[in-house]
Amino acid sequence: MSNDNPVLIPYCDRRIAYDRSPVWLVNLPVLLRDIVILLLMVAAAAFAAARPRPLPWVVSLSFVAALIWILSTLAYRIVGTACTRIIIDNERLTWREGILERRVVSIELFRIQNVEARMAWWQRLAGFGTLIIESSDAAYPTWVLPGMLDAEHLREALIRYSIAMRDMKGVREINTGKV
Repeated sequence: MSNDNPVLIPYCDRRIAYDRSPVWLVNLPVLLRDIVILLLMVAAAAFAAARPRPLPWVVSLSFVAALIWILSTLAYRIVGTACTRIIIDNERLTWREGILERRVVSIELFRIQNVEARMAWWQRLAGFGTLIIESSDAAYPTWVLPGMLDAEHLREALIRYSIAMRDMKGVREINTGKV
C-alpha cells in the first residue's frame, strides 16, 4: 500500500517577533458614532413619550429593532477585533481573522517593498496606528493592518526584516507596480 499523502516537515526554527490582536481602541470612531445615534434615539423616545397620543406599535418596534441592530453590529465589530491575530515571524507576516468563518493569509517578508505608518492624533495618544504594507505579492499587493501597537517601531523592524530576508535569499527587488 502506498501512502499518497505528503509528509509535512515541521519548521523548527520559527522565531515569532510579533503576535497580537489589534488594539480594541481601533473601534473608537464606530463606538462614538453609535453612542451619538443611541443618544439621539433616546431623545426621540423621550420626545415621543411626552406626546399626548401614544405612537403606533410599528414605531416602537422599529425603535427596538434599530437599538438591537446598533448594539449587535458594535459587539460584532469588537469581537471581530479580538478574534483577529497578526503574527510576524522570521520569514512571514500572517493575518488571521474571523468569528464565524476563519481566514488566514500570509506574505513572505522578502516580498515587502514599502511600509507606511499612519496615526491620527488620538491614535498617537493611545500608542497605536495603522501599517500600510506594499508588496510584490500578486494576490495581495497592499496590506492594511489597523490597531498596531507602536506602529513606527514596527514599521522600521519590518523594513529591516524584509531587506535582510531579500539579502539572505539573494532576491533582487523588482518593482512591478507604480514607478
